[in-house]
Amino acid sequence: MTRTPPQPLTLGQAEIFPADVCPLEEVAAAAPADLAAALGFALDRLAVGDGRPLAFVAPAAWRRERGRPFARGLVQVVGAAASRLIWIAADKEAQALWALEEALKSGAVAGAIGAALAPSFVATRRIDFAARAGGALAVLLRAQPGGDLSAARRRWRIASLPSAAHPFDPQAPGAPRLTAELTRRRDGPPGAWTLEKDDESGRFRVAAGLAGDGVPARRTRRRAA
Repeated sequence: MTRTPPQPLTLGQAEIFPADVCPLEEVAAAAPADLAAALGFALDRLAVGDGRPLAFVAPAAWRRERGRPFARGLVQVVGAAASRLIWIAADKEAQALWALEEALKSGAVAGAIGAALAPSFVATRRIDFAARAGGALAVLLRAQPGGDLSAARRRWRIASLPSAAHPFDPQAPGAPRLTAELTRRRDGPPGAWTLEKDDESGRFRVAAGLAGDGVPARRTRRRAA
């Protein structure tokens, strides 16, 4: 038996990109070089917040390996004042997950990102409950896709792409682009979309010319060898 690669969906079959955000989602970089794109996507998922602060929680191991996000860059991505962003540093991952849970259930933040290497299923369940209790949104950011159990209702795998063509200058970069693959969800089938940054809203949208089109994730067709 052989496998054929995923085929693009027709307009009649295409899944619409889920712009709504679940209380807990998981965003993973497809490769180490894609972590910046994954962080940008995670921040974009929280941009629907209601004006309350946004928190970013990271343990020491994460900070030693990947550094600390640049504050001015985060402000540009989120489109919020620097005073709205809260940086929380913890020594160990268990402490970071606890701080994420406490921030969410306090009701003081609109959303929070928790950088994690291997969160337990119990920890993700507690974070999901905390987000619901505090009326907030949570994103677990992972440096690589995980095959472990998670209470996240959606699990994303993000890969960076070359920028789009500039509409007026062929020598200049156009809108930043990435591939957002939804590998697991509870409210529908998985899929993958090419997204680009919209200049007016500052949010990611389905790339121009591709609106409504998606590529099914890991959808295979079997045929006789």
